[in-house]
Amino acid sequence: MGTPSYRLVVDVGGTFTDLLLFREDTGDTWRAKVPSMPEDQSLAVLAGKDQILKNIPDGGNVVLHVVNHGTTVATNAILEQKGAKVALVVTEGYKDILQTRRSQVPGGLASWIVWPKPEPLAPLELTVEAPGRLASNGDVVREFDKDLFLGRLRPIVDQKPDAVTISLINSFANPLHEQAARQAVEEVFPDIPVSISSEVLPELMEYERTITTVVNSYVEPTVRLYLENLLKALEGKTKHLRILRSDGGLSSVRLACRYPVSWVMSGPAGGVTGAVSLVANRTQYKNLMTLDMGGTSTDVALIENGIPHIRRETTIGDLVVKASSIDVRTVGSGGGSIARVPEVTKALRVGPESAGSVPGPACYGKGGTLATVSDANAVLGYLPANLLGGAFPLDLDSAAKAVQQVAHELGVSLYEAAEGILKLSNETMYGALRLVSVEQGYDPRDFSLVAFGGAGPLHANSLGKLIGAWPVIVPPSPGVLCAFGDATTLLRHESARAFTRILGQTNVGEVMSAFTALLAEVKKVMRDDQGVAEDKQRHTFQADLRYGGQANNVPVDVDLDALKANGLAHLHRIFDAEHVRLFTYSLAVDVEIVNLRVIAEEPRTDLPVKELKQAESPDPPSTLAISTTTLVFAGKEHEGCPVWDRSGLLAGHVLHGPCLISEMDSNTLIHPGYKTQIDALGNILIGEAGNMEPAGTPDPSGTLDTVTVDIFENALRNARNEMDALMTRTTMSPAIREQQDEFNVIAEPSGKMLVGQFGSFIGDFLEMWKGSIEAGDVFMTNDPYSVAGAVSHHNDWLILTPIFVDEKLIAWTSNFGHMTDVGGSVPGSLPCAANSVFEEGIQIPVTKIAAKGVWNHDLMEVIYRNVRLPEWNRGDVRALVAACDIAGRRMTELYTRFGDSVYFAAIDELLQRNRKAIASIISSMPEEPASFEDWIDDDGQGVGPWKIACTMTKKGEKLHFDFSKTDPQSPSSINFYLSVAMFKMFVGIYMLVVHDTNVVANDGFHDLLDVTIPEGTLLHPIRPAALSCRTHFLGRLFDVLSGLLGQRAPEFMTAAGFSDSPHFMYSGYRQNGDWFQLYWIGFGGIPARPIGDGPDGHCLWPAMKAIPNEFLELYYPLRIERFDTVPDSGGAGLHRGGNAQRIHWRFLEPGTISIHDDRWLSKPWGVLGGEPGARSRKTLVRDAGAERVALGSKQDGIEVREGDVLEWITWGGGGWGEPRKRDPQVVALEVRRRLVSREGAERGYGVFLKDGCVDLARTEERRRGMEREREGLGEVVNRGGSWEELKDSALKETGLQAPRAPREVRWRGPVTRTPWFEGWRGGDGDEVKAE
Repeated sequence: MGTPSYRLVVDVGGTFTDLLLFREDTGDTWRAKVPSMPEDQSLAVLAGKDQILKNIPDGGNVVLHVVNHGTTVATNAILEQKGAKVALVVTEGYKDILQTRRSQVPGGLASWIVWPKPEPLAPLELTVEAPGRLASNGDVVREFDKDLFLGRLRPIVDQKPDAVTISLINSFANPLHEQAARQAVEEVFPDIPVSISSEVLPELMEYERTITTVVNSYVEPTVRLYLENLLKALEGKTKHLRILRSDGGLSSVRLACRYPVSWVMSGPAGGVTGAVSLVANRTQYKNLMTLDMGGTSTDVALIENGIPHIRRETTIGDLVVKASSIDVRTVGSGGGSIARVPEVTKALRVGPESAGSVPGPACYGKGGTLATVSDANAVLGYLPANLLGGAFPLDLDSAAKAVQQVAHELGVSLYEAAEGILKLSNETMYGALRLVSVEQGYDPRDFSLVAFGGAGPLHANSLGKLIGAWPVIVPPSPGVLCAFGDATTLLRHESARAFTRILGQTNVGEVMSAFTALLAEVKKVMRDDQGVAEDKQRHTFQADLRYGGQANNVPVDVDLDALKANGLAHLHRIFDAEHVRLFTYSLAVDVEIVNLRVIAEEPRTDLPVKELKQAESPDPPSTLAISTTTLVFAGKEHEGCPVWDRSGLLAGHVLHGPCLISEMDSNTLIHPGYKTQIDALGNILIGEAGNMEPAGTPDPSGTLDTVTVDIFENALRNARNEMDALMTRTTMSPAIREQQDEFNVIAEPSGKMLVGQFGSFIGDFLEMWKGSIEAGDVFMTNDPYSVAGAVSHHNDWLILTPIFVDEKLIAWTSNFGHMTDVGGSVPGSLPCAANSVFEEGIQIPVTKIAAKGVWNHDLMEVIYRNVRLPEWNRGDVRALVAACDIAGRRMTELYTRFGDSVYFAAIDELLQRNRKAIASIISSMPEEPASFEDWIDDDGQGVGPWKIACTMTKKGEKLHFDFSKTDPQSPSSINFYLSVAMFKMFVGIYMLVVHDTNVVANDGFHDLLDVTIPEGTLLHPIRPAALSCRTHFLGRLFDVLSGLLGQRAPEFMTAAGFSDSPHFMYSGYRQNGDWFQLYWIGFGGIPARPIGDGPDGHCLWPAMKAIPNEFLELYYPLRIERFDTVPDSGGAGLHRGGNAQRIHWRFLEPGTISIHDDRWLSKPWGVLGGEPGARSRKTLVRDAGAERVALGSKQDGIEVREGDVLEWITWGGGGWGEPRKRDPQVVALEVRRRLVSREGAERGYGVFLKDGCVDLARTEERRRGMEREREGLGEVVNRGGSWEELKDSALKETGLQAPRAPREVRWRGPVTRTPWFEGWRGGDGDEVKAE
């Protein structure tokens, strides 16, 4: 008999480090759990190794065969912001790529008011611009200039960066310039690591590639030092050290040090691979969902046929990194998740905030006082009095006290509060499980649920009931299952490359050649860096595909033999099938290959697992019950429930609930009416005992409690999120798929919105529709005049679907998205000079496009015939309908789950809850009226400014908003038909989000708001007034809303800068005769806010983000030569306004452009002493700069030639508070970051620098002067001058003539017959006065 071979597995968590020792020939295991040591994780690893080896003979002298290590060292470096000081090399003109983050503000409408601006991982002061430029096909446009680059690089030497990232535009197509830059960097910094994006992530999309490579650099020095020290400490103690990757594979230390971004999510991957090894590979259950619940969060994943699903991105904190990982979805629901009751909504909220390990839950007895999920479990008896085998006593009195506070705030009993906390926590996890199953096209009932982690087994039975996944499986040692997964996973590596080809424009030979090159590359890495011989490797081939026009990829496995035999039709066929599974439909359009990938693994060698002895009887002996306890379910105490010792249970034992099964690292709860059986491997298999109603059976009592309402609210949120996700992943129009210009609504039968963004328009539809409404009907419109402004121009196509159950209407689902084109006089269908809606494209009144599930294809073809990009519109309509269908399914599931009475009672309560919350806010507001006005500078026809004015008056419990002093409708297309329901929703969301960021806004409060908008005004135009440029007043409305609410509630007092969404269109024919048409939305400086600075170059519209420039350059004949922000363009203040966005477009083909913009004459105002932001500017540069033409803010049909450049600068956000009060050191830092110029620091903030440091004496002297200058100035709003002053200086400061006043217009049409217009025309002409 030879010397035993041992495998040690180490999984480092935030609180504990778990170790598992395997004897490879017998399957014997030993485990240990030691405290983690965040200051140096290797200390815990070594301490645990020494402790566990004491269990085996002569353990101190054993040389381990291998140590497999899952660690959070990389993750923690990011989350705790303790990574390297990273210098970033970017393409010239792209210095702010991390500062602007694709311009997205997460969250819903008004979330920008409370969203904290994150700091980039690579600071701006260490960002260097590299000269040279590549085209999207990899051609060199401008050569890399090494000498110039070195001159820019050397000044950062004194700042001593720890690592360098190089990420250049279009390097996915050609690594040449990145390689040259690396050589130059290594001359200046010979001893620090350099990561280049063409090696870390050779794929399209510049921000994602840059942030991924920066993360690689950020953690590399930390993890390299850690692994090298650990390897040194293990020298002579093990033959191999391997690191668990995020995708569930293993990596050698050498590769792990080079590409640490590949294992930043190492921790969650271990549990999933453990479930594969211990359950999928050894039992009959191959399709699994995993639930890994810890102290702060829960991770869920899906395993199909024994293989975990992989996704191509990883989320860490607020960063999304493009690195392969097991498709683990994380939600903020763990044992330490805090329960709270916001004062305004009085709704129970659980998580994502966590008590952490210090002070931890109240039951830990470490000083925690806030109720958590663990405290709720303790109150209900679900936790034994002592944890960790008796070593950790719980403070049950403190748990009860904490939960009682929640009970008091809700007005319920202690047990009701505790059960409510658990129900909400479970509902959050249920939503996550649906993300990995239902949203991916899988029925969860076809899967079993595997629960592990310290807290997972406590919630396993509850989640099984919710999701319907049986049996629920709790593996042995669930608290260390991650470690078991680390032991059984395989060495892996993947190689990928961008391969952007339409199937019809490539051939099998080209695809096979690319796969062959990737195969050779991955074989070499596995052989040389992982030690796996080529003949021992297994290879998988993948392609990322999408329909031409989409932007999100769908990965599919490729059978090379089938590809060779059937050609590219094989790829088309498997992609269509996958698209149908994921999104319910396919399209008859070209399929595009985006990336190719080859994955290599070593052969699988399963470790033996010792089986349990077979029990002689299914009933375990009573001696295995450690004790008895009282468990509470549905408010009822169940006394004398056994607490079973899991270590003594045998295969075949059957336990009946209610009971607890306890072990050292976890506790499993079995509910009444359920039973569990122990299998041969020691798994706990939970199922129904036979006397329980199936999951989803309605409660016959029809009772409603506050927790049910909160669960219902969460379900509505999840349904809406599913709609958004489908639209983002499948639509063609860039405005929808990237900039997410789509807004959905789920409403109750009478049309009141239950969840959504823009308020319900279904009530208006129901008032005008006289035909039948039946199951399977689909309605569509894009006509604002048909639905009282619910859609505001023809590009927004609105889909409505009624949802029936057994012929009863239970809900409406609806969605609208902005189509790139709907016909009309100009490409893009947004003519600036339109005088009527007849110039703005096809008008679709409310029309039934499908009746009882049967589509009117002839009608749809007539519609598509009238647009310039019919295939895009066709695809987008399919996506809109699919999203509504998905939401309809979710509402049907809710109706079935809760039953008719509870379903409608919950809807009523949610509507009432929002009403009460808004009423509470209104009650705290003063009685005095508040008025505010703002203006659109012009209408593109030389007329302006155009005023929007509103007076807000509190009348009893209601607010009245009166727009009577707004200007008349314009003869041009800037009119905005403001839906009253939409405006009420805007007001409600603004009011609610500041007080309860998790609230789901609905229409319940609408009767508390009265709105007066006279017919004939800009906000209530009369048909056929043109509407295509309504975006300017839509944006300005939010500036007015901030001005109104801010006067009455300081938490809403923001500066201006919402302004509008700049639109840019470029179209024409390429030399080869193909038509191109671009629609693009730009962003600017977000206003400064009470919580801090406004982000630079961001968008205030919810979830919108910039289209990747590499995408634009690949698919359109243009090059974006500059994409950064403008120093000093944000208004100075205690909190600085966000800086403007600067974009330089170089046109590579002749064509025409259209521009929609504003704030070229007026300035985004500052508040409370803050300065206004800078104006927008547009300049067309011809003949290599010889001719510079200032462009107006709203122009169509501008001819551009090849080589022309459009220089577009958007607006800056206004400042908040007095600039002299801003910390001088912050100002100095922003000078170094090129966000504020040296002159701007002196002029705007009174901050003087000397040798880069603050000159305190001169600064203090200047700031005293600034204080004297402000004495006696009491204005709240600073607009930067009166309209008279702005007009007088217009030509000099902007290069454009000032507009003439609206009163000089010759008015014609229906508006002149309205009584309101007669009153306006007879006014005193002071409509444009400004402070």
